[in-house]
This record gives sequence, structure tokens and C-alpha cells, in this order.
Amino acid sequence: MKATYTVSPAVVDWVINQIGADTTPVDSLNLLKEWRTGAKTPTFTEIESISRRTRVPLGYFFLQTPPKEKIKLMEYRTIASTDFSNPSRDLIDTITDMEQIVDWARDYLINEGSEANSIVGKMRHETDITAISGYIRQVLGLSINWFETTDPPFNYLRDRMSEAGIIVMMNGIVRNNTHRPLNTEEFRAFTIIDRYAPLIFINATDSKSGRLFSLLHEFVHICFGVDNLYNDTHNTYKGVSKLETLCNAVATEILVPASQFNLTWKVLSSQSSSIQETISKVAHFFKCGHVIVARRALDAGNISHAMYEEIVREAIQLYKESKQTKKPGGGDYYNTKGSRIDKRFFMFVLDSVSRGKTLYSEAFRLTDTNRQTFPKLMERMNA
Repeated sequence: MKATYTVSPAVVDWVINQIGADTTPVDSLNLLKEWRTGAKTPTFTEIESISRRTRVPLGYFFLQTPPKEKIKLMEYRTIASTDFSNPSRDLIDTITDMEQIVDWARDYLINEGSEANSIVGKMRHETDITAISGYIRQVLGLSINWFETTDPPFNYLRDRMSEAGIIVMMNGIVRNNTHRPLNTEEFRAFTIIDRYAPLIFINATDSKSGRLFSLLHEFVHICFGVDNLYNDTHNTYKGVSKLETLCNAVATEILVPASQFNLTWKVLSSQSSSIQETISKVAHFFKCGHVIVARRALDAGNISHAMYEEIVREAIQLYKESKQTKKPGGGDYYNTKGSRIDKRFFMFVLDSVSRGKTLYSEAFRLTDTNRQTFPKLMERMNA
């Protein structure tokens, strides 16, 4: 006869609250309720199965009281919304994975004799938008009109940041699990500050323009040396901190320089029949999203706040519609995999493995690969 175990009712309640009664598979929810009332005592195999399905660590089910998970990044949320005051297992696992990458990269760089990254915290005492954006253009090697000769701008900026020592990771799911998509309503990006291996993570389920803005927004945070969990999904106009307002302003200045915006707006508005058409043309010129241009126009007094809010609503609606019509799957596995991993970090792992300082099993864990996919990914990334 198989041994059974009693799961604390308090722990069961915590598990249900963590994953949400509405999103918990019905069979799993029914089992949890039976465990709570004592109508059924589970075997180890049953607990293990529920652990996998709920994504709650196995050891938590054997505690007498709910665990107190301290997620540092939750203290640095852009918007302190109560809707996501408790992070999802998907976000927790993603943050944990990125923290492990930062830890490994820091040790690697220190062992290689690298110095701390001078970008981290360089602008911590600066508040002038022109000075900060000028510094960012300098360290990334950007001209004032860099966007005119680069396509796509996200990849261009990402490569420049990687060359500057910033690890930029991106994914739309947890690891390789397509059944665990990341929710942009919960977060768009986050930054982990480290003197040697600062990291930016981009939620790939966001729109192209959203990912581009998030990338720059998070880079500004690195310049300030402040961690961040960027969860402003509705382009909030009021109620954000001075730091977030400054990060938004600097990111906007890099994407749509004030020195070029006014003339561009004047020329293209004379060729348009509506405000919306003007914004669309200006956004196309600067290769950024409509909301960024609308914010520039609002600050310049070219549109009303009501018009700005309308454009934001339209952008959100278009994004939601695109998500509904987008077909799942498709695409080349290794191209997708390669887009998730920072190229410079991947080269660090290869170098360490080749010199016998890192085991292949560790390399597989860090890159979410295995014995078959790792060498193929290496070939695809021209490594």
C-alpha cells in the first residue's frame, strides 16, 4: 500500500490563491479541495503531479505554513497595481532564471579579470533629459538620427547594448514551455542591476513598438542603477514616480528627438487629412509606435490630452486584436531560440565550456537547451 501525506489546509489555500481558482485546471482544483477538507490524502506521486500542473515547487506542499516568497523586483514595480500584487509562478520562475544567469555571468567576468560596468549607475544624480540622452547616445554609438539607417531598430539597439556589456534576454514563454505564456498585463520587461552583469529581460509577447520602448526604458534604469519591473501596460500619464517619468522622457527622446520632431510633424501634418494620419506618418518616419509619437505631440501642444487618450486606447485595442488573430506556432525553432539569448552571454558560456570551466549540463540549464539542441543552436548563432 502506497504511503499518503497530509497537506496543510493553509498551504492548499495558498496554492489556490497563487495560481487562481479561475485558472486552475478543474481536476486539479477538485483534488486540492479534497486535500484541504481531508476527504482524500494524496500519495507522493499525486502531490508530484499537482506540483507540475500548478507549477508550485514540490517542497512547498510538505510545509505546515505557506512559504513567504520574497521577490525583490516586486518592490520596483513601475505601477503599484493591486491586480498583480502577487506575482504569478510564470513571472517568479522567469525572474529566478534570469537571476541565475546574472550570478553565473558575474562570476565568469570577475574570474576573467573584467572590471565593473561603468554604465551602471553612471547617471544616478542626473535629472536633465538632454544630458542623459546624450550620454546614452554616446555609450551606444548612436547618432541623433540613428533610426533612419537601421532596420529593425530593436535588434540594432539590442546589439549595441550587448556590446556595451548589458545582457539582453527575451522570451514570450517560461523557458521552452509553450503552455506557459508570459502576460503583458503583468509585466512588459524588467531589469536586474548588477555591477558586472546588468540584465534586461523583454517580454516577447508585447508589440514590436512596446518591446522597443521597454528596451530603452530599462536601459535608462541601468544608467540610474535602479532595478525595475516595468508593468505599465496602459501608458499611464499620471501617478508614476519622478524616476519613471524621467525614464519615459529619455526613452522618448532617443526614439523621437525633440530637435527633429517639430519640423517632421509640421511637414507631415501638412500632407495629412487627420491627426491620426499625421501620427501614423511620423511614427513610420521615426520607426516607433503611435503612442510614443502621440506623447511627443501632447507635450509639444500639438494634440489634446483627450486625443492622446484616444490614440492610446486605439493602440491597445489593435494589439489585443492582433493577439487574437495571430496563429500559434510556426517559425524556425533555432531562430526563435537565438532571439531569446543574448549573443555575448552565449559566447561566454561557449568559452567557459570549451575550457572545461563549465559543465555541459550547466550550459544546457543556462541556455534552456539539451544535448541535441545546444550544438545546433551554436551553429545557427555562428558561434
